[in-house]
Amino acid sequence: MAEPLPHLMAGKLLRGLRLATLAIAATTLFGFALPLLVANPQTYSSLARQVLAFAILTVVVVVAGVRILRDEPLGRPRRVLVAAVVVAAALATTGIPAADLMSEEEWSYGVIGWFGLLLLVDRSVVGAAVFLGAYTVASFTQLALVGQRHETDDLVVVTVVMLGCELPVLAGAVALRGLVAASAAATADAERVRTAEAIAEHLHADRRSRCADLTATAMPLLADLARGSANLGDERVRGAYAVAAARLRRLFAEHDEAADPLLHELRACLDPAERNGVAIYIGTCGAWPTPPLAVRRALTDPALRVTARATSQARVTVLGSTAGVTVSVLADVGADELAGTDPSGGAAGHDDVAVNRLVDGSRVWVEATWRPRG
Repeated sequence: MAEPLPHLMAGKLLRGLRLATLAIAATTLFGFALPLLVANPQTYSSLARQVLAFAILTVVVVVAGVRILRDEPLGRPRRVLVAAVVVAAALATTGIPAADLMSEEEWSYGVIGWFGLLLLVDRSVVGAAVFLGAYTVASFTQLALVGQRHETDDLVVVTVVMLGCELPVLAGAVALRGLVAASAAATADAERVRTAEAIAEHLHADRRSRCADLTATAMPLLADLARGSANLGDERVRGAYAVAAARLRRLFAEHDEAADPLLHELRACLDPAERNGVAIYIGTCGAWPTPPLAVRRALTDPALRVTARATSQARVTVLGSTAGVTVSVLADVGADELAGTDPSGGAAGHDDVAVNRLVDGSRVWVEATWRPRG
């Protein structure tokens, strides 16, 4: 299923923000810092520190750039890269004389903040803000420790300019994260609606199918009963009504939530016979996978037909395993009712359910077995 347009747009905007931050970080490093470093090597008290700091930042921008261009998260290297940026900042600011910290040659102050955004803005806006705040505090602290407090005003001006460029990026990240959250919520809502519609459609189709089953079986019997043409003195007619009643009970049971739908629906099938005085024993052994609805009907229908016509007692056994399940019934049936126990006589058959039947005088044994395919 395709992602909704708002979610796609939010993802593209977040990627655009990462690319923009990468471009700014790379531009400030190579377009701003590198010319200053090359043009003023004599200014630095330790040119080696400056070169090492620049090299570290170059590695950071390359590693982060590869991940961003591939549209991949930084992942585990993120912490290492952040630590590397902090080390580079320390090297750059300690490799220049204290008197030149606020000079043009001190190139790192305009670069480090962008690297913090590059590494953290996609992960945590709060984390990026904390990084900028900590770096700003560290810069003011260093200026005071090296005896350059008189240049604090200059640092304030530079800080305002830098944060004025960096904080809008954070604000944009906050807005984009809100958009992503809203689009994710909209996606979840749309998915819930689609799921509810699919379930409703499935239930509607299932109800129509059950209604069709009732129309084909129970409705003719009810029509005969309403017209008074049903001969209730005939055992076979009474058996047909008993079967229809049991199937109706099973239909109601199919709507219930049950731990074992097969046993639940089987008991519903047997209930009308018990109400008519038939002694029914149910035995179970083993555990089995839940069969589909059509299979459950095919498994319970033979037992339903036999017990609905039983005269005194019936024994129902359910045996199961991971390989399948078998429902069998042994019952006493009147001579006129033996034909009604034939599983081929209108039972709810299924290709995956095998049914066997044996008759010994007035005793009938029927077995239905289901083996899942595959």
